[in-house]
Parts: sequence; C-alpha cells; structure tokens
Amino acid sequence: MSVEGGPEPESVMGKFELHKRPEVDQSVTRLRSHGRKVEETKQGRISAHFGFIEKALRMDRGHFVADVKSDLTREFTINLQNEDGSEDTERIDLLVQGLFDSEKDILRRRGMGEELEEYGDTPKPEDYEKFRQQIYDKKAEQEKTLGNWIDYLGSEEADYYPVWFKYLAIRSLQKMGKRDRDIGDYSKRSANTLQPFPDLSRESFSRTLDAIKKMQSEKTLLDFEKINDYSDDELSALAELDRAAAKGDFAKLYANFQNEIERERRERGESTAGQWRHFPQGSNPEALVSTLEGKGTEWCTAGLSVAQDQLQSGEFYIYYTYDKDRKPTDPRVAIFLVNGQISEVRGVYGKDQDLELDFVDIAREKYKDFSGSERYEKKDRDMKFLSTVEKKMNASESLSKGELVFLYEIDSPIEGFGHGADPRVAELRSQRDPKVDAPIVLECQPDEIAWGQDQIGENTRSYIGPLFPDIFKLQNLENIYASFPEGKIRKSDLGIGGKTKNELVNELKANGIKIYEYAQDMLDSSEFTTQPSPEQINLVRLKVRDLGFPNGATTDRIYAKAEELGLELCPAEVGPHQRLKDIDQPLGEWYRIAMKQITDRRGDPKVFDLAHNDDGLWLDSYFAYPAYEWSADGGFVFRLRNVSQAA
Repeated sequence: MSVEGGPEPESVMGKFELHKRPEVDQSVTRLRSHGRKVEETKQGRISAHFGFIEKALRMDRGHFVADVKSDLTREFTINLQNEDGSEDTERIDLLVQGLFDSEKDILRRRGMGEELEEYGDTPKPEDYEKFRQQIYDKKAEQEKTLGNWIDYLGSEEADYYPVWFKYLAIRSLQKMGKRDRDIGDYSKRSANTLQPFPDLSRESFSRTLDAIKKMQSEKTLLDFEKINDYSDDELSALAELDRAAAKGDFAKLYANFQNEIERERRERGESTAGQWRHFPQGSNPEALVSTLEGKGTEWCTAGLSVAQDQLQSGEFYIYYTYDKDRKPTDPRVAIFLVNGQISEVRGVYGKDQDLELDFVDIAREKYKDFSGSERYEKKDRDMKFLSTVEKKMNASESLSKGELVFLYEIDSPIEGFGHGADPRVAELRSQRDPKVDAPIVLECQPDEIAWGQDQIGENTRSYIGPLFPDIFKLQNLENIYASFPEGKIRKSDLGIGGKTKNELVNELKANGIKIYEYAQDMLDSSEFTTQPSPEQINLVRLKVRDLGFPNGATTDRIYAKAEELGLELCPAEVGPHQRLKDIDQPLGEWYRIAMKQITDRRGDPKVFDLAHNDDGLWLDSYFAYPAYEWSADGGFVFRLRNVSQAA
C-alpha cells in the first residue's frame, strides 16, 4: 500500500514515533509470518501497518472497530480501577478533592463568602459521594465521546479518508483537552482530566484534511485570487494556520474550523423556499464544494478531498434555500446516490446532520422516486410525528397516549436522518414529567406503579426503579423498568432442545442467517451441546446499566450480580435458538447471550453475539474474558431461574 494524498508519514507521524509502537510491531510480525516482505524502514513499517488496518476494515470491520474501541478506551480515558478490578480509592480521593476545590473557587469568584465558610477544607461524606458519582459520570462521557470518533473513523462513510489521517486524528485526540473558542485551539489534555473528548464535527474533520494536503501542495492556505480582500487580522490568522498545517497540528486546525462552522450556522435563514441542484457523477468537485463553503453544514462533503472521492463513485442532489436576493445559496438537504441507489439523506440540524423538521417533506418529495427510498419510510414517518409532538408541546397542548408511546420509544426507537439518536427526542422528553406520563403509557393507575421497592404492594402492576433480589418472582408485575423509559426489562420464552447441532446450523443457513467464523468455532467445540428433549425456558434481557452498573462492569461482576437477582447463565444452545426466533431484530442492534464461555481457535473465551447489520442477521461471537470491561449499554440475555429450583 502506498500512503498517498497528503504528507508522507514521517512528516506528520514523526512526533508520534509510530514506527516504534507495539501495534506496528504486531502488524509487521503478522505480515511477515504470512510471507509478506516489509522493509525495515520507518516508511516500510508504517505503510505495512496502515495496509494491515485497511485490510482489517475490509475483511472484518465490526470486530476490528470493537477491538480498537476497547483498547483505546482503556488507554485514553481516565482509569478508576486498580489492576485487580477494585476501585482506585487514592485516585478517587484526589479527583473528589479537585472537584471540591473547584466548587469552592467558583463561590470565591462569585463573592459568596458566607456559603464558602461552610465548606471547610475537605468535603463532607454526603458531598464526597456526590463528587464520586460525578467522576463516574464524567468517565462515562469520556467513553461516549471517544466512542463517537472511533465508530465514525471505522465506518464505511470514513473510508474516503486515508489511514494516516485517521491515525493523526486519534493520536491528537489523546492530547486534546478543552476548546478555547477565543484563541481557536485546544488545551493540553492531562492524565487525570475528567474533560470529555472533543465533539465530532465531520465537516471540520474533512476541512482539516484539506488544509494539510493544500499546505503540502501549495505551501500556503491563502487563496491568492482573494489576496486583496484579506484584512491584516485575516492574514495574520492564516499565517498561524499555515504553521499549524505545515506541522500537522490537527488540534489547532480542527478547532479553527469548528469556530468557523458555528459562526456560519448562526447566520442561517429560516425560510424553506428554494430549489434542488444536481451534481452528476464525475462532475467537478470544486463546483460542489464552492456551494458549501462558509455554510456550516457539518457535511464531510464540504472538504474537497472527500467531495472528489464521492463524485467519483456517486452523485448528489442538494436543496438550497433562497437568500435575500432570491438566489439558492444555503444548503439544507443532501441526497447522495451510488449506482442510482440512495446512500445517504442528510440535513443541517446539529453536528449529526439530522433533517430540520420543516424540510422532511421537501426531502421526501425528491428521494421517493429513487431506488432504496423504502429504507427511509420509517424515518420519514417518525420525523413527521416528532414534528407534530414538538408543535403540540410548544403550544402547551396535551399529548395523546399514542404520542407519548412514540416519544418514549415504547414500541420502537425513533429513527431520524442523521447519525445516531435525534437530539430533539431527549430535548422534548426533558420537558416531561415521567410520573405523570408513565401511567398513561403503561395503561396503569398512578397507584399501580411502584417507583421503588418499598412501594410495591399487591395491586402493583408496574415497577420502575433499581432491580433487587427476587424481583422476578413477583408474578403481579406486568412491566419492570430499571429506569423509565430506557431501562425496560424484556421477558420472553424460548423453546430449546430436541435438535442436534447440525440441525441448528442447517436451519440457520436455510433462513439466510450468517454465521461468523469464530461463532462456528463455538458451534464446533465439544463444549457446545444440545439437550435431546425439548424444553420451554424463560429469558430476561437487560443492559449492564440495568444491573446497577452505570459505568459498565466486568464479565464476572455482571454474572455475579445477575445471579443475586435470580438469573442464571443460559445453556449454549440458546444462542442459535434465540437467533432463529429473533428474525425481526432492528437494524444496527446487537446483544450477547450470558453463558459459560467457549474457547475459539485462538484460545479466546467467547459468548454468542446476535447482531443485525447491513449484511443481514448474524450469529456472531464476542470476547468474554472474566475481567473484560463491558460498556453500560451492553445488552445481555440471561435465563430466569426456575422458581422451583430457587426454592
């Protein structure tokens, strides 16, 4: 592989000494063991490593990204545990004291001397616990914001970027603290910081690549056609950016473009009147990019490098609203087609590129006639319904039961056109009172809902609160939520037994279900058995946070806590049986079977992983070392302990 499209790795990667890192050693060793020749030079080792990454993304993207996320989360985020998994109380004490001192400093600067006197030199026990929880909340936010970057850089959408640039971004993130909007740069990140990682801005990312590449080819970021239009301040700022681009200062360039986009977004008009413009495949990318410059779209297409690659593989339809002179200049909707098939529909609401609600119908009228439009029907319905809910709430009107069920995502997740969850859902929910809405949604009287263990009575039909031992023995509970609405505990039944391993495999294949090679290792293992007689068992599906671990937990801790609650590990055959049953699994969802681990060909302990991605339904596998740290959002299926067995 050649490292093209930008500075040579030595000039950008030199500060990281990438060629000496252990991950490069591993890639080189692995390639040489397969007969590949790798030059023992900086360039040779780095190119070999980047080539290995590209191949991993092509051949096994999901697992590779998951492994990278796990490794970088441990390396980049603050560590609050000792090597044995216990809490690092010494570090927690230091961090608590730091938060306590910061709070005192705020009072001091506000002139609140009377309140300050009550604080003392160290936090009170109740304050200590408050700060301790804040620390874990901030760690969770670090993991989330870092995960956003890793998921994006490992996605197919980011395949337009060269690997060297992705690596530059990741290693730069490790050192980026808080953004200073006044100077347009990030502070240096310290080892004990609780600061989250920078927000992911796809347009800023794309424009940062353009700046580095332009600096290499043209030796300046100045546009000489506009040289006479620059003010002295602008020339000074561009000279500073030239220096940043020359040395590959990702943080400085990225912060600058974030500031620009935020200024541009504030100038956007509110009118929906406008017109569509077509940019055919193979057309001039500069013509496309020129219409996006200075508009704050957050689209990666605003960068020339990405636009060039996209127009080589597909075409764009972009809707522009009119400016005050009735010229279509403000981009609001983008439809990207590849081989006549819709690849993306994006808007300009927020950094995740959701459609503004007033533009949903405009977008649909255009994309409905393109191949692949059926994939967007639910998004269209959901956004229209969300618009109705938003307008009613803004007018202080009551919501119907159906509207509340929709807003709380009881039946299905709300799907938008952007990346991830639409932020407006959380914004609207924050204005609601769950204790008022829950009885309507759950079809209960207020006194039939217990919001804690001490409120449970013989008339209780729904429980919302922390799980406790023997909760699943309470037969009168129709609904159980660890938190409302996101902490719903799903109970179901499943038939197992009566089929051999080969019969299960054949049935999976007959139903078009794909079996990952390491999941096949598990099926082929002597540790995988099936029982001869059919049996109906009860399953409970929940998330790690529902077990009382808001910041995630190890496999051993998850299994132990589940046992306390009256749950047990599933027989291994639950994996293929549940895969066959859950054929309507939502796209993008995955969860694991809590089971005794089975070792694969590499000696790694695995559990079954049920996933639905763009390639279809999968029986997959996932690492489950006893000390492996699972995220709080990780989903597991346990078997409900038989009441007679428990007795």
